[in-house]
Order: sequence, then structure tokens, then C-alpha cells
Amino acid sequence: MPKVSVIMPVYNCEKFVTHAIHSVQNQTFKDWELIVINDGSTDNSLAEILQMAETDKRIKVVDLSYNQGVGRCRNIGIYYAKGRYLAFLDADDLWSRQKLQKQLSFMKEKDVGLSHTSYAYINESGHILPIGQVCVDDCVDMAKYMKTTQIGMSTVMVDKNKVPNFSFPETKELSEDAKAWMSLLRKGELFYGLNDVLMLYRVRPNQLSQNKVKMARCTFDRYLKEKQLPLYRRLYYFSQYAYHGFQKRLIKNQLDIPDLMNNFNCR
Repeated sequence: MPKVSVIMPVYNCEKFVTHAIHSVQNQTFKDWELIVINDGSTDNSLAEILQMAETDKRIKVVDLSYNQGVGRCRNIGIYYAKGRYLAFLDADDLWSRQKLQKQLSFMKEKDVGLSHTSYAYINESGHILPIGQVCVDDCVDMAKYMKTTQIGMSTVMVDKNKVPNFSFPETKELSEDAKAWMSLLRKGELFYGLNDVLMLYRVRPNQLSQNKVKMARCTFDRYLKEKQLPLYRRLYYFSQYAYHGFQKRLIKNQLDIPDLMNNFNCR
């Protein structure tokens, strides 16, 4: 039985999915399974995935006949997962070779059920962007998350023994992952941050999350629904979220680009 189950939803991502899967196969930690959920892709994504699965039995493929959304896909992956630990990777993002090994060691040392890591940004051509590094805090509660939204989907690891019955909302809306994190934080769970850049988030022009106005509105609406918090606090957290987002796009990162390129095999 694998120790880590990696869950990857895929929808029309033939240009990047092979590279994302390679970043799992290149892990220094080898005791994993990769559950790829093809969400009704209409391009050659499924063919690319099946070709890789033929040569690596750790890759399991679930093929959905029609598009059901990333939340549903991730829940299907959780259902089939055999590992104690869940890790999530989007089909256009990349992991450092040491991602699983470092994060597992971190969680065991801290004895925690939820963790996330720092990350940086990569463009469509495989070049690491000079701005936008997301650093993480040692411990993230609801207030800290609402101010920073620092938990990157493809950085998260969950210990099912400590956080059972975890799932994602299945509505086809922006930021279904943020809703999942806030649901956990609302219950008093905490995320623990490993401040190493172990994931590269790929920036693409057609991504929904690149519509900053729509994303900000979605976040604002989500914060307004947190009725257990006074209105002034919800507004304050949103102002901090906007400030951090603006700051992130102005400050150059301090990354060792050649070292990162080597660790991620970006091209």
C-alpha cells in the first residue's frame, strides 16, 4: 500500500500534463501512487496520460465521460486513494524533486495533519518568473489565511489519520480549494508552513484565476459570508488580502534560479 496518494485532475492540459507527471516520477521519495482524473478532456490529454500509465503501474487513471469540475475530480481521487497522506498537484504545475520527502519529514517532525509549502511562478515556456514568490508562515489559522491566502493547492499535504473525512466543494466556481481550506480552519484546524519553494505554479493567460477582478470579487463575497466574524474584521482581512496580492506582484524574489531549474527540471 503506497504511503502517499497524489491526486491530479486534468482538463485539456495536453501541453503540460506529461511534464507535471514527470515531476511526480522524479521524486526522491518513491512510495507513492498517482491518481489522475481526466475530467472529460477534448484534447489529447487522456492519450498522454494513458501512455505514461502503461510504463508506470503507480499511475492510476480515472476517465470521466463529461466535465464535472475540479472539486468533484479531487473528491473522486480521495475516494480511490490508498495512501495515508494525500498530496495534490494540478496538471500544469511542477514539484521539486524533494517535495514529498521534505514535506513528509516536516509533518512527522511537527506531528501535524495539514501542511503547505512556499512556491514561485513559472510561465508557459518553462521560465521561472522574477516576481511573485509566495512565502508561508509557520502556522496558519483562519485570520492568517484570510489576510494572505498563502495556501497553494499544489503544495498541500493532508494526513488522513489526523484529518479524516476531508473533501472539496463540488460547485463549479472559482476557488473551490480556498473554500475547502476555510472549512477546515473554521473548525479549528491549522495549516503548518514549510517555507521552502517546493512547487512552481504555472501562469497561463487563459486561466480563470488570472482574472484578478473576478477573483477579488469572489474572495470578497466569500469573506462576507463568514458571519461568525464582525463585519469590520472581515473588511480588514480583505484589505490585507488585497495588499498582499499587490505587494507580491511588485517585489522581486530572492530565488537561486539555476538551483531551482535543476531541482524542478523545468523544461
